[in-house]
Amino acid sequence: KERMGHMATLDGSVAGAWAGVGRDQLEWLSRTLSNWPKNKPVVIFSHNPLYEYYPPWNFWVRDWREVQDVLKPFTNITNIHGHTHQVLYNEIGKVRSIGMLATAWTWPYAPEGVPALTRCMERVDPGDPFDGIGWSKLTMSAAEKIDNEYVMWRKDILGEAPWDSGCADNANQILSPRIADREWPYYGAYK
Repeated sequence: KERMGHMATLDGSVAGAWAGVGRDQLEWLSRTLSNWPKNKPVVIFSHNPLYEYYPPWNFWVRDWREVQDVLKPFTNITNIHGHTHQVLYNEIGKVRSIGMLATAWTWPYAPEGVPALTRCMERVDPGDPFDGIGWSKLTMSAAEKIDNEYVMWRKDILGEAPWDSGCADNANQILSPRIADREWPYYGAYK
């Protein structure tokens, strides 16, 4: 309970049709973090990404810049987001954003605007409803590092990214899933 009491969740879907965090949540975030040590980890869960991602799809929080302004004084920030149904990784200043896998169906990657630090998912069969979906296992180590492991629904496809996703000693690591078993019978047909 103590650890979860320090977790911040921003819901960009309740602030109106324009998918923003809104003034009330921005004020709440600012108050919540006002006494938090600037070098301690800050983990923010948001439905939409806290950065602009492919404008035609409207896949981001409209007031993400204001959220980034609140977070500027902190040195170790991780944003865990959904909404895109894709593996994405982005960094803006000290904010590292990790996109979660879809649990039911995936979107294709946008034709442009995919964050440069993203290493796109290898899709064995985009027509297969179980391809590219799963969940993530996130852990925070005693050294205050966030480890992310992508876990796929399909037993013969494993997405794993145990690299540090939140500390300066490893800031340029890219989270990327991998195909665990390239002997899957359909792999060669889609190569």
